[in-house]
Amino acid sequence: MNSSTILLRQVHPSFVQADSISSQVFTITSQVFRPTPKDEGLLSVYNGEKFSADESHSHFTNESANQSFGVVGVTGEECDARQLKWGEDNDPFDGHSYIDFNGLANKEIEKRAKLLKKAAMERGWLYRQ
Repeated sequence: MNSSTILLRQVHPSFVQADSISSQVFTITSQVFRPTPKDEGLLSVYNGEKFSADESHSHFTNESANQSFGVVGVTGEECDARQLKWGEDNDPFDGHSYIDFNGLANKEIEKRAKLLKKAAMERGWLYRQ
C-alpha cells in the first residue's frame, strides 16, 4: 500500500440521503467515515490494491448479514492531509485495512469524517448496487 492506494469503504443503506434514481442526488452522510464504539477508533476499509470496489462489496455482503448500498473511497494521501494514520492489518482477512481516529475528540472525529466524505464524494461512487 502507498499513499495513492484507494481505501474502500462500504456504505450502509441508512447512510445514503435522497431517494431519487439520479446518481447526482445520492450523497452519503459523514457517518460513513466516523468510527463507531465497536471500531475502537479504527475505521474498517478495504485495501484497494487487493480488492476492486465490486469485489469488496461482494466480500462484505457475503459475510453474515452485512448490508452495503455501495462503495466509496479515499486515498492514503487524503487521510495524511487530515492527519489520520492508516494502514493494513490483514485482520480479520487479507486486505483488511483501517483509518485511525484514536486520540481525537468527538468534534475532531466529526470534522475529519466530513472532510473524508467530501473527498470521497468528489471521487464519486466506486461501486453501487
